Parts: sequence; structure tokens; C-alpha cells
Amino acid sequence: MFKDYLAKIGKSGTRVDLRLGKEEYTLGETITGSLVIQGGIVAQHINKVDIDFVIHMQQHDKVVTHLIKRFSFDKPFQIEPGAERSFPFTYTLPINLLLSGYSISYSFATRLDIAQAVDQTDHNPIVILPPPSLHQIQLALRQLGFREKYGSRSFDGYLQKFEFTQTSDIFEEITELQFVAKIETEGIRLLLEVELEENHLVRREVRFNPDQLDDLATLVQTLRRLIQDMVDEPQRLGDSKKYYFRDHEQWSKLGAIGGFAAGLTAGTWFKDDVKVNHDRLRDHSWLHFGGIEEKG
Repeated sequence: MFKDYLAKIGKSGTRVDLRLGKEEYTLGETITGSLVIQGGIVAQHINKVDIDFVIHMQQHDKVVTHLIKRFSFDKPFQIEPGAERSFPFTYTLPINLLLSGYSISYSFATRLDIAQAVDQTDHNPIVILPPPSLHQIQLALRQLGFREKYGSRSFDGYLQKFEFTQTSDIFEEITELQFVAKIETEGIRLLLEVELEENHLVRREVRFNPDQLDDLATLVQTLRRLIQDMVDEPQRLGDSKKYYFRDHEQWSKLGAIGGFAAGLTAGTWFKDDVKVNHDRLRDHSWLHFGGIEEKG
């Protein structure tokens, strides 16, 4: 009787553990792991297990959590004392998610529904990094004297913006460079924008194929030429202020990075977000919020 009571209140009862191979994944990568149920001191009936993949967006002094996808293991079963059951888990990250950044974090929240007992939970934060094609663009820009800003990777309601500041004299006329990106099967497409003196914004669409991306030296020279054209002939390309939101909305619909979250600001993304708010999700100190660390 005492053992039954302990198990019902969550002491020495059945436990759940989502085991992933690592914490860092690139956009579009397939996550593989296993869902492990470990029996406690008494037999218990399991109603179901839910794994919620959620995004946490830091907005001013609060963190908003939204459900991206729920994986349900809804076939009831009984787990015996000390027994262990394992289920394979796999998920391919959508190519148009937001990347992790100073205001964006992700986690898997797992809930074990135990009949007539306190439910058990498990939480796994993960970091979503740039895919190889975007990483090459970042490396090339770094060689041209651009450094990604701390506030980069913000979400503007349509897309995720990547913002860079100039740290060398290669492009003295540029005060800021930013772009949004769309990952494609055969390369990467950028909507590239530079801010010149007197707040003049120049935008152009550019595309890089796999051959250009594989050769960093060639990529650097190509980017340098494209950016120099924007500096030398801003009148030909036109001022981009007028069409900023129109262009971003169009790119969002085409699957650019961050487009997955386009319904967030309107509050129309999901109807069932409240169920992802397990107890630990109210304490966000364990999440991977932070600045941007460049690698490579």
C-alpha cells in the first residue's frame, strides 16, 4: 500500500526519458533518438506519452512558448516494476524554422500520462544552427569585414533577419548589411540589403549554387563584387524602404528561413498552445538563449 501511494505521488514511480544523440542540429537535419519508459517500484498503467516540440520566443521581459509539432504515443500499456520500454524517435527539422539566437530557443517537452498518478515530464533543450550553405555565407562575409550583430536573427513577423556591422575599411560606405535567406535544393537565395550613408537602403536578390558555395575564395570574391555594385549604383537598384514588408511577406510564403513562424504575431499559429506549458516550462533559466557565436 505504501509503495502504491509513493508511486501515485510521483515518488519512485515510472519515469520518462527522451534520449537524443546531441543538443545541436542544423536546419533541415533529422533528429534521431529514443523514448525510454523506466518502471518504478510498482506496476503502473500508462495512458499515453506526448512529445511536444516547442519554440520559446523572448519578447521584452517575457518568454512566449508555442507548439510546433506534437508526437503522440497513444496506445495504452502497463509497465512492470523495474522494467524498461523503448520507442524509436525521429523528426526532420523544417527548413524554414527560425535559427536559435539571442531571443529564440527550442526544446522537446515530454509528458508521461500515468493512470491515477501524477504525470511525469522530461525536457530537452536543443540548438538549431545554420545549415552548411548559410554558414558559408557567414564565413565569406566575415572575410569581407562584416560581423554578425548581437541583436541579429530577430523575427520581424514574416522572416528571420541576419544583421551585420562593418568592422573594416573594405566597404566604408556601408553602415549595416542584412539579409533574409531561403535554403534551396541547389544552393541558397538571399534578399540582400545594405544601408549606405544618409540612411539610403539598397536591396537586391542574389542566388548561389553549390559550386560557388563549396569554394570559399570564389564565394568571397562574388559577394564582394555584388556588394560593390550596390554601393556604386544604388540609383539603378532603387531605394528599398518602400517594399520592405511586401518583399518579406512574399519570401515568407516561399519558404524562407523564419517563414514557419509567420502566424505567431497574429496569434493564429496554434489553438492548443496551453497544453505545452508543463511546470518546468515556466522557468526559462535552463533554455539556450544567448548571443551568437560564430564558428568555422
